[in-house]
Amino acid sequence: MVQRKKVSSQKKVRTLFILSFITYPLILFLIFYVLVNLNSIRMAFFTVKMDGAWVFAKLDNFKQFISDLTESGNVVGVSMLNSLKMYIINLAICMPLYLIFSYMLFKQCFLHKGIRVIVMLPQIISGFVICMLFKNFISGDEAPISVLFQKLGIFLDENGKPVDLLYHEAYAFGTTIFYGIWLSFGMSLIVYPNAMKEISSEIIESAQLDGVSNMFQEMFYIILPLIFPTLSTFLITGLAGIFTEAGSILAFYDTDAPSFVSNMGYYYAQLVLNANEATYPMLSAGGLLMTLVVAPVVILVRHLLEKYGPSTEA
Repeated sequence: MVQRKKVSSQKKVRTLFILSFITYPLILFLIFYVLVNLNSIRMAFFTVKMDGAWVFAKLDNFKQFISDLTESGNVVGVSMLNSLKMYIINLAICMPLYLIFSYMLFKQCFLHKGIRVIVMLPQIISGFVICMLFKNFISGDEAPISVLFQKLGIFLDENGKPVDLLYHEAYAFGTTIFYGIWLSFGMSLIVYPNAMKEISSEIIESAQLDGVSNMFQEMFYIILPLIFPTLSTFLITGLAGIFTEAGSILAFYDTDAPSFVSNMGYYYAQLVLNANEATYPMLSAGGLLMTLVVAPVVILVRHLLEKYGPSTEA
């Protein structure tokens, strides 16, 4: 009997110990994820009157968002298009570059330590400091890049002055993309090379004996299939965040970015930071619509990657 009470007491202590760890995170999850998202769904069907009253609006917010999205020149449509451009650039240009540079580090190529230092600088130094340094280097009449353009006589506007790469419509979006690519190299060159290091050297040696004679074949036929789970994770998370990623726009422009560089992540952040409560219902409706489009696509892509992706099973 005493032994049974002792066992029961130990189970209670163990249960309380586990609850002490999971209760607080669970409360935060319920408040900041479940309740916040439920409230966002509720707002999508209401509108705010001049007196501050919330009134049921049926599907008016959804119609307004679609109207803004399809209206030529509207910031919503421009932001949506820029978000799609960012994802395509990341998929078609950035990811191959990440994999190539990661493979170079994995193989310890010439100057691999220098490459690691250069791409890791934004991760070592404060992101705000790096952003300000980059901005001062390329933006303004006295910026080093502007002085260089003036001396070379290139990238000049109609008045003969160097263009501002952060505010000229033809170059601003590309400049933010370039900065985002450089900034994101650091994380990629941590994850991918570490995944490659998990590959047994015996597999590499066996592949070489079987006819893998150069680095391209080794990377394409051996390395990529073996790190495919890591690669697919990046593909899925990137697709899931296609309309929530603001990139470096908020850091460069605060809430005053020109419309031609805006993306959906920044568009939402800008309106929320400007505390315009009247826009919240339309933003909620737009977020719900984008979720209804992106979620099935993410699930489908995940299924296809799992079904048709390379298998490491014997």
